[in-house]
Amino acid sequence: MTDPLENSHAAMKFAAPDPVAAADWYAGLGFRTATYGDYAIVRRGQLCIHLWACAERRIAENTSCYVELADVDALHAEWATLDLGKGRIEDAPKDQPGHGMREFHLWDPAGNLIGFGAPMAAASS
Repeated sequence: MTDPLENSHAAMKFAAPDPVAAADWYAGLGFRTATYGDYAIVRRGQLCIHLWACAERRIAENTSCYVELADVDALHAEWATLDLGKGRIEDAPKDQPGHGMREFHLWDPAGNLIGFGAPMAAASS
């Protein structure tokens, strides 16, 4: 089976009170991790997240990104069965006809938000 994130292209920086613990959480989602003291980098497919130490939760809670991929339903199905601890995932992907995407959202334990979406035509084919 092909990794749903293999052909996505995104890089971002997220605040985390403990970047190493955050990297461990992302590892549970299938990300490869590398830690550098109080800094971590996690990768899955072409998606790359840099995690920097920041104790101010409001910063993470006001940070988000959006990743377009080919199969939003497959990725959601993979992650929906996991114990996400203090992170969370929406119950199911939803069609958003207003902007033509099928999408779901994931929050990491620090409060960072990632939206994942696929064009509705691609999601239904």
